Amino acid sequence: MSIIDADSHVIESQETWQYLDPKFAKRRPVPVAVPADTSFLDWNTFWIIDRQVRHFGATPIEGNVMAGRKSYSPDVQQITDVKARLAAMDRMGVAKQLVHPSFTLSTLTEDPELEAALFQSYNTFMSNACAASGGRIFFNAVIPYRRPEQAVAELRRLDRMPGMASVLVRGLEWDKPIDDPSHYPVFAEAERLGLPMVVHLGLGSPSMYRMFDGMAHPVAEKKTFYPARSRRLLSTLTVQYAFYNLMESTLIDDFPKLKWVFLEGGGCTWMVGAVRTIERSGKPRVLDHFEAGRVLVGCEPDDDIPYASGVLGEHALLVSSDMPHFDEAAHDSIAEEYEERGDLSPELLKMMFTQNAERVFDFGRVAARTAVPA
Repeated sequence: MSIIDADSHVIESQETWQYLDPKFAKRRPVPVAVPADTSFLDWNTFWIIDRQVRHFGATPIEGNVMAGRKSYSPDVQQITDVKARLAAMDRMGVAKQLVHPSFTLSTLTEDPELEAALFQSYNTFMSNACAASGGRIFFNAVIPYRRPEQAVAELRRLDRMPGMASVLVRGLEWDKPIDDPSHYPVFAEAERLGLPMVVHLGLGSPSMYRMFDGMAHPVAEKKTFYPARSRRLLSTLTVQYAFYNLMESTLIDDFPKLKWVFLEGGGCTWMVGAVRTIERSGKPRVLDHFEAGRVLVGCEPDDDIPYASGVLGEHALLVSSDMPHFDEAAHDSIAEEYEERGDLSPELLKMMFTQNAERVFDFGRVAARTAVPA
């Protein structure tokens, strides 16, 4: 059975920033490496942006010890060789991928103008990769929420280019919750363009990130995600917080046609508990939004999927590989991990593997939107 991978990634490289506006060229991110026998262990590479050393879960491949342990070549990880990426997808039984950023899941720079320029270069790089994929790779666009007018303009620019299938929003955007009024122009434009909002694990809160400064780094031999698990847990919780924020504010109703996807929030079972909590707090009919196909969530193979699908609906669940990351959310063989459970019907697997992703991301519409007339 072919699979739509709703949550794969690109590791940002120097090529990612090659489309940077010339006036920012001298401020482009620069990769650096330190010896692997420091306290950073195998997570020994960084980006320097605006004289600041930036370090997050996916650091530059150049000189990175951990990158060499992965089963994917640097060109596949960075999507600098689209044919090689497609071949890796074929080996995994993946027909299509929605690609999310890695380093860009964190905050890049305090300067909002430079951030907007970096996002624009990232989006152009990803659009070009999608154009070369023959309709198999799509991307989750990153936009500058601190500059709403520029964010809206970026969505309109990308709407004329290949590949954009959704819009990224972190659980907190520069310490602002998703229902902050300054985000509403972005949501209005995404709704107009028919693009779902994707809430993905990440740290859009610099103050939260600094809470764990000085915490010990993970042991090099362990399959884990840098920074330490406590910080990863915090970024996971911001995904869950965003769901509560969406449902307990007026946001879900303010944009009645806008769809929402929640990924890497700790599987899907947590969302059942969240729904029940919100209902008990006095907001009824939360599940109506699931029944309408407006809210979806990513699963993990060890989730209680029969329970979650029984409450949220079979049409609310998505699967993913987390390719090419090397952490507890990574799955090299998606189909095998779900099929070997033995408690999921073929009909449910088909919905999770293909139909639900096709419905929410509408890849056919994305491809047709930017098709060149014959």
